[in-house]
Amino acid sequence: MPGDRGFIYLIKQLEMGVRRPFFEAVTSYGLSWAQYTALTVLHRRPGLTSSELARRSFVRPQSMAETLTPLIEQGFARRDRNPEHGRQILLSITPAGVSKIEAMAQDVRAIEDGMLSHFTEEEAALFARFLRRARAGIEDTERASARGPSAARVADEQPPER
Repeated sequence: MPGDRGFIYLIKQLEMGVRRPFFEAVTSYGLSWAQYTALTVLHRRPGLTSSELARRSFVRPQSMAETLTPLIEQGFARRDRNPEHGRQILLSITPAGVSKIEAMAQDVRAIEDGMLSHFTEEEAALFARFLRRARAGIEDTERASARGPSAARVADEQPPER
């Protein structure tokens, strides 16, 4: 197809390739992929609001309640009032939640290792950098589109330095 470099197709193939083994690994520990993602996000960034966690976990804010409730009931995550904003609730991972994702780390790492088995360490690091830059490019395009067509044209003309 003219103009199609095939990146979206390749990315989808990669995503589909890791989906099954990742799903099997996560469910063997009694979690959904959304719950695992939420716990790992909270491990890296404790004290997020539910909407912030939803955005970083790739789910809609409405779905985050369904994801969080079992995690809180099982003691893997907790809600705390923000002392600076009394009505705001902040989410954090608990020590039990940390233990849960640490128990899963070897299985998740094995999936990543398989995905990167044809890469050198340097290539894997470069691949990660390229993926982050690609994600930033998508985010920049989405922000420019949200501001309107003229802002999107300006953003296309001036690529961000990285």
